[in-house]
Amino acid sequence: MKFSKVIGMFTLTGVVIVAMMAIQSEAKSTRKLGLSSTLSPNSCIEIAADKFRDTVKEKSDGQIEIIRYPSCELFDAKSEIEAVSMGGVDMGVLHGAYVGSRSAILEFISSFGAVGVWESYDHYWRFIDQPEVREFVESEFKQKLNAKVLGIVSYGTSLVGNRVRPIKTVEDYKGIKMRASGKAQATLYKTLGAIPVEISSNEVFMALQRGTIDGAASGPSRFYFSKWYEVTPYITQDYTVPYLSFWLSINLKKWNALSKKEQEILQTTGREIEVWTRNYVEKETETLYEKFRGGLVKEIYFMPQSERDRIRETVEPVMHKLALERIGTEKGAILWELLKKAR
Repeated sequence: MKFSKVIGMFTLTGVVIVAMMAIQSEAKSTRKLGLSSTLSPNSCIEIAADKFRDTVKEKSDGQIEIIRYPSCELFDAKSEIEAVSMGGVDMGVLHGAYVGSRSAILEFISSFGAVGVWESYDHYWRFIDQPEVREFVESEFKQKLNAKVLGIVSYGTSLVGNRVRPIKTVEDYKGIKMRASGKAQATLYKTLGAIPVEISSNEVFMALQRGTIDGAASGPSRFYFSKWYEVTPYITQDYTVPYLSFWLSINLKKWNALSKKEQEILQTTGREIEVWTRNYVEKETETLYEKFRGGLVKEIYFMPQSERDRIRETVEPVMHKLALERIGTEKGAILWELLKKAR
């Protein structure tokens, strides 16, 4: 064999080896992050998590791969928070009520600790968009959950479903047993004259069916996808409760291990998903209203502004006092002023 051919073969082999090493190196450089969520399939939170995965992949040219664990595939809503905090999973879309059990400040900011005091969707969104509120979020997640928030994801406004009668006035709450999740919501119902009953979301359908409770509040997708409408023939829309926000979050150690470019991709995508969910839940709500009107329930009632104002005026002093007690006078007063400023 001629020397030139031997050299050529070695050169070709070398090129192939280098190319293979480059491919292997590229494969090794792909960042993989697990993302858990715990809502019903096809609900806004699940769709948003999938959209986050796809957008991150596109922005990073495939260099960041989000591996999805949807609809309680790995954890329920409570254990998911522990998993993200401890690094058992890299990322999660954390339930506002359960996050609130670790931080009264975060419970307030998610709207769940300040139920009944909001004038509109926009009032709430103006509140959480204030830089001072975001600073509270950053600090609390770092200290209480060992995590960083990438987006405050909207789940939808509140429907109040009742198995006995429609709720059209403040007085209609009196004496009925309402499912409550956490102290703030229980305080709201007590103030309105209802009887709060603490049960998990997984028990709501059966509790309504058996009459353990008379009513429950949640987002429209929960009523539809979990079929709560089958046991709540009377549904009322209540815009004073923007129930509720979830937290798209990443374990802090995992976040700190990312490059600046990777962090920027996740952060900007998280904010985009946050804004996207605000628009999506409004459209989703209208779509589900049409389904409810189509015969799924006996009545869907839209509470007029006058009655919504009565609810807010009734509960606001009590919720203000509760916020100061749970958060602390200084920080509670700051957050309350930020809430008023956003009106």
